Formats: sequence, C-alpha cells, structure tokens
Amino acid sequence: MNFNVILKKTLYMRTKLILFITVALIGSLTCRAQEANLDDVLSAYFKANGTEKIKDWQTIISTGKTIAQGTEFPFKYYLKRPGKLRTEAEIQGNKMISAFDGTNGWSVIPWSGSSDPQDMTADDIKGMKEQTDPEGQLFNWKEKGHKAELLGKEDVDGTSAYKIKLTLADGNIETWFIDAESYIALKMISNAKIQGNDVESECYFSNYADFHGALMAKTMTNKYKGQTVSQIEIEKVDINLPVSDSLFMKPVKK
Repeated sequence: MNFNVILKKTLYMRTKLILFITVALIGSLTCRAQEANLDDVLSAYFKANGTEKIKDWQTIISTGKTIAQGTEFPFKYYLKRPGKLRTEAEIQGNKMISAFDGTNGWSVIPWSGSSDPQDMTADDIKGMKEQTDPEGQLFNWKEKGHKAELLGKEDVDGTSAYKIKLTLADGNIETWFIDAESYIALKMISNAKIQGNDVESECYFSNYADFHGALMAKTMTNKYKGQTVSQIEIEKVDINLPVSDSLFMKPVKK
C-alpha cells in the first residue's frame, strides 16, 4: 500500500479518535453541569414553598382535624417564636394538651387517669423542639448544626423526587423527597430514637394550598410500617395574631 495512503488513514483515524474523546468529554461535562446539587434543590424548594413569607410569621394558629382509627377529632395548633408550641385536641369530650415553652414540655392526657399537667420525657421534648421551626429543619440547616446530603433521585408513587438525607443535631434523621419538577415535598421519613428504640415513620404531604403566600400541604398522612395510623387535615391558618406566652407555660397546681 502507498505510504501516503497509510499516512492519510493513520491521520484520519487519529483525528476521529480525538474527535470522539472530545465529544465524550464535552458530554460528560455537560451531564455534570446539568446534575442538580443540594443548594440548587433546596433553593428551588424554598422558593416553591414561599419560605421567605414564612420567615415573617411570628405566630401561627392552625385548626383542623385528625382522623385516627376511624375517629375524627378537632385540633388546634399554636406556634410562637422563638420555639414555643402548643397543640390541643378534643377527644370524646376531653381536651388533650401538649405544650413546650422553649425549655420545658408538659402535657395533659385525661385518659391517663389524671387531669393534672405532667412533665414530658426527654424524647417528647426533643420531638416538640423539632416542630417549633416554621421554616422547617432543612432551612439554614448548617447554622442549626444539621448535616444534609443529596442522595440522587427516587420514585415516589410514580413521581421522580430528589432524596435528601438530613441528620439533625440531636441525632434524629429526616429523609425528604422533593418533587423534581414542582419542588414541593412529597414525603418525609423520620428515624428517631424513642425510649432507646429506633422508630421509623413516614409522612406523606398532599392537597397543597396557598396560605398567606406560602404553599402548604393541607393533608398529612402518617404511616408506620406501611400502615396508615393517622391523617391530619388543616382547615385554617391564622398568622401574626396575639398569642400570650402563658399559653405555653405549665399551669401552677393550686
């Protein structure tokens, strides 16, 4: 074969190889550039939910109902910054109360045999603390001492969702599933240690609605080992109404 022909073929093959490598590298870099990172996903999530609006809420009063074991009962939820929370539920004519004043927690459970307020356990207080953050634990997670990781995508009932593992400062773990298109929360798995035991539960978010400029789930379905244990339906949300600190303080026994 003519040397010039061999040289041309060699140069042609080398050019094709270089072109192939170049295209592959560009494709790889493009894919990497298109991969969402944790900050991008959280930024879109906060924007979709109107978190900037929630930051201006100093008090929140929510009313609705809880459905458990085929029974409906109304509830009322009070939250006041910084870190105060109270929930009330009417069950068979009796009022159950759980409250946290920012430091101490107490509860009134009529069917326990006493109508006097009882001090909460350390595990109960930990759970109450985690609920006193209106923006949610994902917001400013670094400043709160948490650790967050984006674990890629996962299917949630046919919807592609970003999966974020949030290890809280107290050791509990929340795994969030954020819709990859709308960036609203679809589901959250909670792994908590209660009385020395590891307990996993799931909460599904649905029926979103606008409340004072923030997008919130009106329905929250709680599951344990795949079985629905309760469903919360939010009917009304009032913000920035006067709420007395005394509402969260343990009543003094007379």
